[in-house]
Amino acid sequence: MFFRKNTYEAVRDDRDVVMESSICTGEKTIGFKNPATGRTEQTVVVRTARDIDDFYRKHKLIKTKEFRI
Repeated sequence: MFFRKNTYEAVRDDRDVVMESSICTGEKTIGFKNPATGRTEQTVVVRTARDIDDFYRKHKLIKTKEFRI
């Protein structure tokens, strides 16, 4: 009768990390691209290179990509 929503997260990899920039404001965000839906999830606003490093550290990923700010 009552259903629980799945609260587990998929295993993430460095290949899923993408950086997007807003057309209007130029604001940059970094997050995970879901290959099934094409949507970006768990986005964080990027203002400095340290924000990118913090994102990788928070999600325990090894940084293999270089992003331009």
